[in-house]
Amino acid sequence: MLVFKLSIKNLKKSIKDYIIYFLTLVLGVAIFYMFNSLDSQEAMLQVSQSTHEMIKLMIGMLEIVSIFVAIILGLLIVYANNFLINRRKKEFGIYMTIRNG
Repeated sequence: MLVFKLSIKNLKKSIKDYIIYFLTLVLGVAIFYMFNSLDSQEAMLQVSQSTHEMIKLMIGMLEIVSIFVAIILGLLIVYANNFLINRRKKEFGIYMTIRNG
């Protein structure tokens, strides 16, 4: 019971970090989805033949940007996870000590 109360108390202290982490993840996934769904939009399918080549070029560039966004998003997730774990390392040590003691 002591570990549960202690963990709830510490969770309330670090709720701001978690909110920033989750909002960043949601924003990153939304941007990633936006880049990947542009080529399947209805407006893109109803273009004339002359603009079709420009659309193909734009889709190719968006694929490159999408890969870049995916890499940045992956690095952001790893960094934020390491940041949160390092910040709570002492807390996890206390939990392990209480639980094993």
